[in-house]
Amino acid sequence: MEVGSILYSIIDEFGKEKIRSDLTSDISLSRRYIQKIMDECKNRIELHDESIVGLLCEALLHFMLTVCTLPSTRKIKINNTILDIIIPDARTLKSSPAKSLLIQIVKETNGLNQSKISDVTKFQPEFKNLWIVSNKSLSIPYINYTVDSEEKAQRSLEKRNYRDIIVDIHNFLGETGNKGFRFFH
Repeated sequence: MEVGSILYSIIDEFGKEKIRSDLTSDISLSRRYIQKIMDECKNRIELHDESIVGLLCEALLHFMLTVCTLPSTRKIKINNTILDIIIPDARTLKSSPAKSLLIQIVKETNGLNQSKISDVTKFQPEFKNLWIVSNKSLSIPYINYTVDSEEKAQRSLEKRNYRDIIVDIHNFLGETGNKGFRFFH
């Protein structure tokens, strides 16, 4: 079975509408949902390969951004460079990089080389607004969200746990004055 199919079957078991409702009333619950969904995926999928982890993280992040109604642009290609996720949108990234996040998801074992970093920093010169999602911690000067819970590294400015990414995006949007299109019940 494909990673996306397994992920969405797990999401269906939790209940899409329950997740949406819970996160609309308390976005901090996204941490718990991300952790539970990732744990359940680990029970059903061999997460030994960076490409599988990357696909899983990307699909789960797309789902969470949608249910949380957080503004984003996904998978765009500019000048032969693929940008995975832009918060809130490509127009803001171009005009006000300080008010925009660029999230790149590592999907190859050696997927983050200097050439790729140079390519994406052309679009996001603000180092603190370039977030990298990977299975294991990387030695990079950017914020790095990791999935591997075996790593006992403390959360710091540069090293963060993947389960925190939605709350951090939400906080970033609040700090930059972008209310997006969040709905409240």
